[in-house]
Amino acid sequence: MKRKRQQKILEVISAKPIATQQELAAEITRRGVAATQSSVSRDIVELGLTKVNGYYAAPQMMMPDDGPIMAIETAGDNLIVLKTEIGQAQPTALAIDRANMTELVGTLAGDDTIFIAVKNSAAQRLAINKITEMFAHKGARGRRSRARGQQKR
Repeated sequence: MKRKRQQKILEVISAKPIATQQELAAEITRRGVAATQSSVSRDIVELGLTKVNGYYAAPQMMMPDDGPIMAIETAGDNLIVLKTEIGQAQPTALAIDRANMTELVGTLAGDDTIFIAVKNSAAQRLAINKITEMFAHKGARGRRSRARGQQKR
């Protein structure tokens, strides 16, 4: 049931602007999947959703096709892994470093991958939100970009 609910959450936020957990729970229920505000709250954390311009979005959905970041993943509670276009990891990491985010311990960039160490799971979530805000289209909301692993066209 949780997997189905989380899939519906991703469908809903990619289809329309959703600003509150209550609104999200109601929309999911309208689409035939039982949801409470508390279950939706837990799902938001597990899915790594963030708010951009006041609306829920998955970080992957907010990255522009022409931007450097192709994928955002977590590894445990203290690591964020960014996949970039080839040759874009170092300049992207430098931009992140220059943003002076207090949640970050440090970054390590290769050619197309950045490892970002954070202080704890709460810092991880905040850092993902800030990185998403930094690189997202400014007017974007629920915009779907490249799926993980797809090549740029």
